[in-house]
Amino acid sequence: MLKNKKIYNGEDAVHSFLRPEGVGFAPMVELPSSINPFKKDKVRIYVKMVQFVPLFNIKYLPAYNMLANIPKKDLKKIENLVEYSSGNTVLSLSILAQYFGIKNVHAIITPDVPSHKKNLLQLVGTNLLISNGPASPDVFGNEGGIHDAKMLGKKAGWYNLNQYVNEANQKASEQYIGKEIWSQFGKKLSIFVSSIGTGGTIFGSGTFLKKKNKKIYILGVAIQKGSSVPGPRGEAMIHKLGIPWEGVTDEVLAINMTESYRYSLDLIRLGLFVGPSTGMQLSALIKKIEELKMKKMLKDFRNEDGEVVCSIIACDTMFPYIDDYFEVLPSHLFPEIKKM
Repeated sequence: MLKNKKIYNGEDAVHSFLRPEGVGFAPMVELPSSINPFKKDKVRIYVKMVQFVPLFNIKYLPAYNMLANIPKKDLKKIENLVEYSSGNTVLSLSILAQYFGIKNVHAIITPDVPSHKKNLLQLVGTNLLISNGPASPDVFGNEGGIHDAKMLGKKAGWYNLNQYVNEANQKASEQYIGKEIWSQFGKKLSIFVSSIGTGGTIFGSGTFLKKKNKKIYILGVAIQKGSSVPGPRGEAMIHKLGIPWEGVTDEVLAINMTESYRYSLDLIRLGLFVGPSTGMQLSALIKKIEELKMKKMLKDFRNEDGEVVCSIIACDTMFPYIDDYFEVLPSHLFPEIKKM
């Protein structure tokens, strides 16, 4: 690569482009008053646009980190990588595995995964295996896709990274997200928000930020019971994860599907092409700020400039979920198609 020119040359150019250390900082974009009702209260809300990384999703970072941390003696023996995932983790692994000499990537999914998600995985070359277990299996249980992946991973030539307990998962968030956010804001940051999927992002980022400043409030977001949002886990299942995210998280709020997609739609129409999990975080943050204002507690979160600086994370784009917006949200939110 020519220094500072973002030009990648040679036979290994694509792999050089895909290495996280060469990506550079993801943009941090402040939201205007049209979507931040607390601007007059000196509350500033920023979106960390992590989908600007290669592969356009946050899971690219732990996927690469987990592959890079496979012991070399094991890497030489692996022909088949298997992971319980129907989304960004296995999508990223399917692309990245070839640069580590792994020929085949298999995703264990449940029958309820919609066809557009299956098509996307097949598009990038993922082999799909259907499990009839629960959609959100217990990480340490003896049934379901996580257990199936672990069992397959023990076969000769097979390997299971198990993102749910893999330390390289949270380490990627600590190194690339938490560290970046601290570099961008430092002590000015008041509240950090993350949805909870495997727990890696909130634990890794939160750990780094708390080490730097214990006063930073870590707000976790889960899916409200009865709803479905791609990526995060439901409020009942987050306490059955293998990564100890609870140790750095100050509070968890549960947000429903409609609010998640609606706030995401508002962000999209501003020009920030983010997925529903980002809308979910924004909804939770606004609820939290409303509560603090009502209880006259905003003063406790102000930095040395008298501001409450908040950061949410854009985990991916809306493109894999376009059909879902039309199913979840009322039709009046979308322009009509009219005959001329």
